[in-house]
Amino acid sequence: MDFLSKLGKSASDAANKAGNKAGELIEIGKLKGKISSQKQDISIAKKEMGDYCYELYQDGKIDDERLIEICEGIKAKYEEVERYEKQIEIVKDTYSSEEKVDPTL
Repeated sequence: MDFLSKLGKSASDAANKAGNKAGELIEIGKLKGKISSQKQDISIAKKEMGDYCYELYQDGKIDDERLIEICEGIKAKYEEVERYEKQIEIVKDTYSSEEKVDPTL
């Protein structure tokens, strides 16, 4: 009977440890989810702040040299995007006009 009592106690201890570990993992998982959510909110807020700073730059209301430098870099990227978009239109027009040509002529 002593052996069975020890075996039962060991099994009970193991079950308690497993239950505690599971509870720990669940709590950590919940906290990590909350951390992830907060980090996502921070990223959104930083983007909003950046958009606002760029609007202020466009209105001539920024006098911080570093912010002006960053905004000018952004402006240059926007201009580059516009050039690429125009190139896309030229490529589309070129291919559209080639489709209209009868290759048998």
